[in-house]
Order: sequence, then C-alpha cells, then structure tokens
Amino acid sequence: MRNMDDTYMDMYGCKHDDLLSMMNNYPNPMNFRNGHFMLAMSILSDAQEAMVHSDNETARQYINRAKFVLREWRLDNDNNPTN
Repeated sequence: MRNMDDTYMDMYGCKHDDLLSMMNNYPNPMNFRNGHFMLAMSILSDAQEAMVHSDNETARQYINRAKFVLREWRLDNDNNPTN
C-alpha cells in the first residue's frame, strides 16, 4: 500500500508539507489580495516553461500544484466567507 508522501510525489513532485511551505514562505503571497491567484499563475508559468522543454511530467506536476493552491483558496473561503 502506498503512503501519502508517495502519492504526493507522483501528483505534485513534492510532499504535502512542501506544498504548504510553498504557500506560507516569506514573502507570503497569501498576505496580498489575490495572493493565491498570483501564486497559481506563477506556477502555471513554470508549467509552460517545462512544456517548452518537452518535460511533460514536470509540467503536469506544476499544473497539479496550481490546482492545489486554488483548492486551498476555495477551502479557506468556504470556511471564512468574509474574505
């Protein structure tokens, strides 16, 4: 049976803690209005660059990271509707 770290490595190219760290490191883009969107757009730009170099697996993982960021934003807003 696979553990969650293996699943996250396959899906995102990093562990769950790494994704959370990415979202919380200084400078913290989540402190700014639309910070999640800006971070997701930056990650999608990284995916485009990987595609230019025919690195489809890395591009897929970057796209999944962007989706993770947007999902976290959605969960945060669902739990705190005043944002």
